[in-house]
Amino acid sequence: MSELQIGVLVLGGVVIALVYGFNFFQEWRFRRKTSQAFVRPHNDVLLDVPKNHVRDGIKQDRMEPILADNTLANNRSLNSHFDAHSTATSSAHAHAVLEREESNSTLDDNRDVSFMSSADHQALMTAMLDPSLDFIAELVFHSPHELLTIPRFNVSKRTQLIGRTEKGLWKPAETVPGTRYKQMNISMQMVDRGGAVTEQELNSFCQQVARFAEEHQAAVSFPQQQQKLVAARELDRFCADVDVLIGINIVPRQPIEGARLRSFVEAAGLQLEPDGAFHYLADSGNTLYSLMATDQTPLTFHTLLDKSFPALTLLFDVPRVAGGVDVFDRTVHFGQQLAKEFDAQLVDDNRKPLSDAGLQRTREQLLHIYSSMDDRGIAPGSVAALRLFA
Repeated sequence: MSELQIGVLVLGGVVIALVYGFNFFQEWRFRRKTSQAFVRPHNDVLLDVPKNHVRDGIKQDRMEPILADNTLANNRSLNSHFDAHSTATSSAHAHAVLEREESNSTLDDNRDVSFMSSADHQALMTAMLDPSLDFIAELVFHSPHELLTIPRFNVSKRTQLIGRTEKGLWKPAETVPGTRYKQMNISMQMVDRGGAVTEQELNSFCQQVARFAEEHQAAVSFPQQQQKLVAARELDRFCADVDVLIGINIVPRQPIEGARLRSFVEAAGLQLEPDGAFHYLADSGNTLYSLMATDQTPLTFHTLLDKSFPALTLLFDVPRVAGGVDVFDRTVHFGQQLAKEFDAQLVDDNRKPLSDAGLQRTREQLLHIYSSMDDRGIAPGSVAALRLFA
């Protein structure tokens, strides 16, 4: 065998090893993300067990979603499959509108910012920062200030920065040459699926903001910390009562071929997302429900080409979905279509068939959850809900 042939063989072996290594890395990354999505003990909404809290920071293995004919128990759960959107849609819209307004004012320096109605202005501001969700620090520069870099804050919660330009327009803070700010508001979200912010983390955030203000010769003011902490804990308790994740397991008599599954699911309007699951998206781009492999094998174009799946799970993230019970009914209907197509049953994790009576009780409990959210002023699928349940 010549040296050229040996070289070609070695090169081919290296390429094959790289391909397998990349596929292994993708699967490992998906499994890690899925595990992180359910790092706290939680129960499916239809499992009648004592209530537990999932916002206490205690890391535990994921409990698989279960559907059983029991009274629905309100429990808090996590789901990173729907992380992708959060408030990106609304924030991006607000950002784009503000940019257009800033551009218009540049074309006419004499134009007064009062052309924006107070209602529009408030709507844009609410989309970016919300005093009921955020701890907002206000910085006033001694003279108009141009940002050279966007500050980063070492905290686990979501932070945002918006600035008021020389022309009086509020917009997301950017490092744009020639854009100078008179004021900047820096926020940290107080509550999310990781729980309420701690006093130590809030103190750290305030110290970092104060340091940034000192470095940029700005006066800074903060809300009353203890009041905000108390409000955050109360909001977190409410969120724990309404944050539930419904899982419907589809178990076929024979494993489902990936290629056939992809064809059927895409024909039904779902699309494969980078998180390794199929998602049915609303016009806004937010997920209404998703379909994943029950064993958490990532659904990718590669795995769908050469693998079969012994069971699938439909996920319905209750507080993040606008449309409420109607969308839940659509989710169940799609599960029934899957069951019919692939000769499968809708079951719980104990292989107990899901009955119509159990689903009806679930619908009734969902109506109660959605009513509680509406009473609180946090509509399912709204910007506030997407932020709180991210």
